[in-house]
Amino acid sequence: MMKTTTDSSKWTVVLSWILAVACVGGVMAYFYFLPTKEQEAPDLSALHKQQTAKQTARKNEKMKQAQSQRALPAEYSRQLVKQSEILVKKELEDKLRKFREMAEKMRERKDNLLDKVEKRRLPGSAPADANNTSLARNIPQTDNTPLGTEVPVEAIYERLREYENEIQKNHLAVNAARQALTKGLSFPEVYRSLTQGASRMPSFNQLISNQVNGGEWEQSAGSNASARLGIHNTADLNNYRGLLGQASRQAGLAGARLEGLFGLPRPGQGGGRPGNNQGGGGGAGNGDGGEVGMGATNFASSGKKAPFSQYTGAKLNEAMVRAQAMPGRRFSKNAERKGWLYINTWYMIGPWENYGRDDFSIIHPPEVSIDFDAVYTDGQRGTGIMETESHPLKVIGPEVRLDGTLRWKFMQSESMHNTVPVTTNHSTYYGYTELFFDEETTMLVAIGTDDSGKVWINGKEVWQDNGTSWYHIDEHIAPFKFKQGWNSVLVRLENGGGGPAGFSFLVIPRS
Repeated sequence: MMKTTTDSSKWTVVLSWILAVACVGGVMAYFYFLPTKEQEAPDLSALHKQQTAKQTARKNEKMKQAQSQRALPAEYSRQLVKQSEILVKKELEDKLRKFREMAEKMRERKDNLLDKVEKRRLPGSAPADANNTSLARNIPQTDNTPLGTEVPVEAIYERLREYENEIQKNHLAVNAARQALTKGLSFPEVYRSLTQGASRMPSFNQLISNQVNGGEWEQSAGSNASARLGIHNTADLNNYRGLLGQASRQAGLAGARLEGLFGLPRPGQGGGRPGNNQGGGGGAGNGDGGEVGMGATNFASSGKKAPFSQYTGAKLNEAMVRAQAMPGRRFSKNAERKGWLYINTWYMIGPWENYGRDDFSIIHPPEVSIDFDAVYTDGQRGTGIMETESHPLKVIGPEVRLDGTLRWKFMQSESMHNTVPVTTNHSTYYGYTELFFDEETTMLVAIGTDDSGKVWINGKEVWQDNGTSWYHIDEHIAPFKFKQGWNSVLVRLENGGGGPAGFSFLVIPRS
């Protein structure tokens, strides 16, 4: 009995020590991991910064909303509407002339082929009406009555739709006649079997609905905007500019489709055909391949370009220029600095969708007027890369979502290469800045773009990159006379896809 008691006492002592050590270890661990005041301070500071950032973001959002609803006096509103329409009207009127020429040529082509159908000899087994072309002959012609000088954008746009519809219908008849002649088929049967292409310009009312996401846009009897749309505040004005951009874009796309019906290559595709030719079934979607011939008339966009363009003028020592050039926007004849100066501060906006076109046929609001308060809603949607470095060969930055909203953004590059706010494929961007000269001065201007680009100085177009080329700072060098005071510079930049986008703009006194 005595031995048993002694063994139990030993185990009790061991367990007591184990528990005591565990308790002491727990207490020590608690105090060891307990945050100090110095450790707590950064957490509180970070929390404060987060709250401040959220408050600032809410404040900025409220300011943007208030700015977008800023009321416009009636007369000022009318002036802004008229100013916004100037370039769009010019673009649509130019398209109207081209559409009219295309309609005339397609009618001529149709009539020639239908004459052949009517005169062909038929075997006795052929249907009695096999050469009946009355349905194709009775396709209504678009009214050619001049629209006048004060015609609204809506009227020009709707006339373009009428021409597009007529050209597509006549092209359908052309294809039916070709099949009937080559295969010895009944023309009415072939003609009825073909269907007109589904790709057409939407109505102007549909554009309005798209612009307001299916909502209502009130009309105003005193408005000079198309469809008498009410323009009462900056939000209305920005919506209207977006509507004009839609109209211009749809006209450009329709022009590309119609050019495809004539078998004309899209600019930059060499001898290829547009990838979105629309026509009837049974081969109606192909271009006519020039079988009949278009004479001297070329319906390709005025911006038609070769697959590769290379500047052959004077060249710069790029390494030396990069090493010695300095940034600047104000220029004095008496300045000590005499070498190349690069412009690295710009207001940038984009991306707009360019639908794979690089011929500048689709214009956007910055080409009409520069309004840093404007908010546009017709930009690209999807994803892009918000660049954090101005590297000419790499796209560096986080991926962001694009909701179609575009605002001007002030950007300053750390080098002579200026990048865009968000890099995406098939996109159009604009950069704007102003240069100051203390007296009228002729300077050499060196321009480089990636991919293609266009430049205006004081509203005058001074350069256009007519092809895809490698980016260099000296893609174009030419003298330009800058006026005394401030001079405006607008750059349009196209990114065809598959890489970065950017440009450079350098000046040096002409020796």
